[in-house]
Amino acid sequence: MARQKSYIKLKGNLQGLCYYQLNGVDVVRKASGPSKERINSDPAFANVKANNQEFGMASKLSKAIRKGLGANTLQFKDSYMASRLSGACRKIIQKGAGQLGRREANILNNPENLIGFQLNKSVPFSQIYTAKSLVTTHQQSSVVTITIPNSSQNNCKSIPKTATHFKLTGVANTVSNYRWHQNSKIYKAEHPQQNELATTVNTQALLINANHTNIQLQMPIPINNPLATNVAITIWLGITYGQVENNQFIPFQTAKSMQCIGVV
Repeated sequence: MARQKSYIKLKGNLQGLCYYQLNGVDVVRKASGPSKERINSDPAFANVKANNQEFGMASKLSKAIRKGLGANTLQFKDSYMASRLSGACRKIIQKGAGQLGRREANILNNPENLIGFQLNKSVPFSQIYTAKSLVTTHQQSSVVTITIPNSSQNNCKSIPKTATHFKLTGVANTVSNYRWHQNSKIYKAEHPQQNELATTVNTQALLINANHTNIQLQMPIPINNPLATNVAITIWLGITYGQVENNQFIPFQTAKSMQCIGVV
């Protein structure tokens, strides 16, 4: 970095150099790359601009999912969950119809990139709990039910030594598809009234060393009209170990996990 000594002070990029002011001093350094204005206006950067638009939409789609997860995000996530989820959403957009930079963002186009997603990558759900779960929908998809036919101590893994109980958490949230709007130059939800609606349900505290049959978590989606065909419902299942003291479940901060188990 060098100071500008000329009487005429420059600002911006010129011939590979960047001129700007830092703490009241006019300085110059080697330009690190094209400006945002050039990327948006120069045809040579059309693909860069298109990719940036889709990366931005991936972040928006990720945010819609995280908003539906609500407080569960903080409870179960790792430090890089948001960026990992945006990466999964980017792959979903790549399956959308349309030109690069304007492809539809619709989870239903590529649900496999979301199913199995771990909120905490270092603690996969299957390493904590192995009971089989089933997902069903009814009442025109306005009610989602997670059913676990059988659960025993053998299905509970990595149990903390002092844990006596566990709780299961089910989440269902709606995510509309998004389309590129040429006039406004942004992505918008096609069904905003049915976007980012969610329900979270917890089981009662369940004994670890007991057999449980037909565990159900029923999650009604708060909608007034039938769900549009381009609105996906993501379904998540989590588990938390803990103890029961004075009839209160005390969750542990470790040995907990949540993953996406379905998209309908």
